[in-house]
Amino acid sequence: MQEEQQEEQQEIKDLKHKIGELTAKYEDKYNELSESISKAVKEKKESAEAKVNEKPLAYVAGAFVGGILVGYLLGRGKD
Repeated sequence: MQEEQQEEQQEIKDLKHKIGELTAKYEDKYNELSESISKAVKEKKESAEAKVNEKPLAYVAGAFVGGILVGYLLGRGKD
């Protein structure tokens, strides 16, 4: 009976060790993915800023027209 308990305790220790390894592995993968996404978002942001800086009036006009359209569509349902 004592041997069975020792075997069970050893199995529990082995399982805890495996869970710890898997947790560390997936934590590393999560960190890599997070860094990759952060880098991609930063690059897209810089690209968008560069385009807006090239033609700021075109983007301001586009935002203005878009705002007018949204305002018109939202205001239509109030009648």
